[in-house]
Amino acid sequence: MKKISKIVLILFFVIIVLIGIWFSLDKTTRCNLIYGKNICNFYAMLDIASSNPSISDFDKMISLCSEMENVPKKDSCFELVAETFAGIDNTKAKEACDEIKEIKDEVENVVHKKEDCFNKIQKQ
Repeated sequence: MKKISKIVLILFFVIIVLIGIWFSLDKTTRCNLIYGKNICNFYAMLDIASSNPSISDFDKMISLCSEMENVPKKDSCFELVAETFAGIDNTKAKEACDEIKEIKDEVENVVHKKEDCFNKIQKQ
């Protein structure tokens, strides 16, 4: 009986320490541990875009998108940055569109996402 109560007490202590460590981590580190860098960077960029971005935020948004692994969301990230800055600074929006990579679909046709991005920002 004493052995079981010691084990329970040790487990309780370990759980309390782990919870303390978890809450001492910052928001970005917790996100990276749960979801991974790609998703966290995308959501961080969305937070900046939704909170009235300025020209100074452009470099931060671009760097968040650039740090993502080569996933389909990376191009969407740059496209969203371009759309966000289309009304603020057209040259910054074009710069974000330039970051989009041309990819090939399943039948080896080039998907012109970069051209689509330029067309969207010109309409805005």
